[in-house]
Amino acid sequence: MVDTQEALESQYLTVDLVRSSKVKRAVVVDPGTYEEDMQKNKRLTVGVNIDGKIKKWRPNKATVENMQALGSDSSDWIGKVVQFRIERNQFGREMVIGAPLDEEKPVEVERITKNEATATH
Repeated sequence: MVDTQEALESQYLTVDLVRSSKVKRAVVVDPGTYEEDMQKNKRLTVGVNIDGKIKKWRPNKATVENMQALGSDSSDWIGKVVQFRIERNQFGREMVIGAPLDEEKPVEVERITKNEATATH
């Protein structure tokens, strides 16, 4: 038997996914690329493992500023743990804010290919 719930989930890290996560943390598994969003804006899109699921993560400006503490190249983020929280923007819309978890050493993760990081699991 196959659990079809995963087929209903977004391929992206979403507010709902973070809200339902018990630990609200993810490990960066892919340095990502710039991809066009629905408005044709180029957005940094990074692969993360949250609760054992590989998702695409499009960090917002505040989060990218937080993550730059690890380095300005997103490949410096691989293996690092990101702590998420949900906040409301000035228009009342919920958004995910991430920041590197303050740890002495990065979590060991197996490098995966871009295709694996962006595949829907």
